[in-house]
Amino acid sequence: MSGTAGVRLELLGEARLRCGEALIPLERRTAGVLAWLALEGPHPKYRLAGLLWADSSETTARNNMRQLLRRLRLACAAELVQGTDVLSLCERVVTDAAELQAHVLSGRYAQALALDGVLLGALEYDDCAEFQSWLEGARERVDKLRRRAVHSESEACERRGDLSGALTLAERLLGMDPYSEEAWRRLMRLHYVSGDRMAALNAFERCRRLLREELATTPLPETVALAREIERGPAAGKPATVVKAKLPLSVLRPPVLVGREREWARMEAAWEAGQTIFLFGEPGVGKTRLAHDFAASRGAHISLEARPGESNVPYSSHVRLVRQLLAKRPDTKLEPWVRRELARLLPDQAGPEGVPPPMADEADRSRFLEAHCELIYQLCAGVDALVADDLQYMDSATAEFAVLMLSRRHAPGPGGRFPRFIDTFRKDELSPQAAACIQQLVVAGLAVVIELAPLGLDAVGALLNSLDLPGVDRLVGDVSRHTGGNPLFITETLKHLLETGGLERGWPEHVPPSGRGQQLIQQRLERLSPSALQVARLASLARTSFGLELAGEVLEMNTLSLATHLAELEAAQIFRGERFTHDLLFEVVRQGVPRSLEALFHRRLAAALELRKAAPAVVAQHWLDGGEPRRAVPFLLAAAHAEAGALRHLEAALLYHRAAALLDETGNADEAARIRSRVRGIPSA
Repeated sequence: MSGTAGVRLELLGEARLRCGEALIPLERRTAGVLAWLALEGPHPKYRLAGLLWADSSETTARNNMRQLLRRLRLACAAELVQGTDVLSLCERVVTDAAELQAHVLSGRYAQALALDGVLLGALEYDDCAEFQSWLEGARERVDKLRRRAVHSESEACERRGDLSGALTLAERLLGMDPYSEEAWRRLMRLHYVSGDRMAALNAFERCRRLLREELATTPLPETVALAREIERGPAAGKPATVVKAKLPLSVLRPPVLVGREREWARMEAAWEAGQTIFLFGEPGVGKTRLAHDFAASRGAHISLEARPGESNVPYSSHVRLVRQLLAKRPDTKLEPWVRRELARLLPDQAGPEGVPPPMADEADRSRFLEAHCELIYQLCAGVDALVADDLQYMDSATAEFAVLMLSRRHAPGPGGRFPRFIDTFRKDELSPQAAACIQQLVVAGLAVVIELAPLGLDAVGALLNSLDLPGVDRLVGDVSRHTGGNPLFITETLKHLLETGGLERGWPEHVPPSGRGQQLIQQRLERLSPSALQVARLASLARTSFGLELAGEVLEMNTLSLATHLAELEAAQIFRGERFTHDLLFEVVRQGVPRSLEALFHRRLAAALELRKAAPAVVAQHWLDGGEPRRAVPFLLAAAHAEAGALRHLEAALLYHRAAALLDETGNADEAARIRSRVRGIPSA
């Protein structure tokens, strides 16, 4: 069996074996045998033969199965299938279909999505009716796993604020299940909260037309209701954050832009003067919303976001913009000299002559910059505005190029216009070089810089009244005082109130602070004694397990000292009893635990909770967080046994897979394989 090391059974797409560098295609029935054993587990040899040679006599089917297994053994010079009367795959045979299942069960959705292809590719078994029926069911199970992975990864992208990635996956999900109205509603909502109302309504129309033409039916009432809600919303812009879909769209993206009349007037004057508009302010103050709404009011516009991490990569922001524009206009005919200079940054755009040599002098650099100016204006022909968000992340090379481009005086092109630029950046976060570039444009009369301040009390009231939420008009003073008039903080506070039922009960005693409130928490923590801060940090890691006795053991403190520190935490309104005052405070404390201290605390918590016979899953997680994966395995297995005993099969399978993955990572492949074999015996795992 050792000869099976390095053998990979590929069942997704073309059925084949990968032995080292060699690929061995599998004939139809051999692929069927291996697929069945990989997905169903051990099976009686001759019962399986009867499935695959359904029209043959029992003697012929048995002989055929023996010959098949012999040919397979000779082809790969290894034992892939073991057993005499009952066949099973050797434990060391790795299969992509099993990996797909393990990735999904373990929440590794991105890895699952990388495993593409139809189970057994184009192979069909029409002459083996029972096996064909099994194969169709197995293919549906694989498709279901993929749909689960796509949906979950799309949700993960949404939580990270990656709306583009979430939208791409939502479209992919619809390609897999085009009649799912839940998927259509997700796509509509993502388009809307991305600031593209027309795309959201177009998605509804696509859904309505598909259902009418293919199923002779109409969308569900909740789908129609969502479309109507979108119709009442604004036409452009991008929210700062994304939250759970159950929240009203009016809170995800307030329908009215309030309190920006003065800034809008200044932007109109700058637009008429042909100036570039720079908007700046603190995070969440509404720069992006104002920029996009204004651009949408002026016609067609294109958006670009500079991203964290780009500041140290020359021209990274510019390259992303160019690729975005080329994708929108793939048939654009570029002058040879422009394409040649473009190839310096995008080698895949080089012509037959290849990538040009490195620039030798200032003349080469001037030609390079001139070519890219021409490129941007050509690709933006017919576009009225280009919105660039978060300039504080833009690399200095792109910033210098932007100044050059904005400084040039162009005659109108064939479309009669060139795009105006509207850019945003965070207050006090621009690099000195970028700030100098903007100041250079302002001094030359080519740009205007507008600061956005938080909303006043009247504007906060107008914003709340526009949301059409019962009872919100009573909270204007509380919301304004709690958030300081920051629009993002306002919507985040309302989301919390909606999710907790706070709107019905009125302003709650404790509201998780955001931004400004978080800074206040940090200041309060800095005023704590070092010992009291340690107690708070331990509580954030211990979560519901925290108690005086546990804290005393882990921190090696006597009860009297602990009581003193708890009193200090209560006086600072950090604790109420032995618990944090509210969840955001808990998050702030947890995030501030130094990494080295965090691992030490987790290990001590694991050891203490192990002695207290705490829940195995809790002990396992502390060992994992403490950097001791091997010590977590027995507790993961104990938790899996408990779940299986309670008939929670999916949860048990997930825990088994986690334990096996940890054993693989720590060099215990044999034990990992034995654990994975247990999963095959779990119903529906």
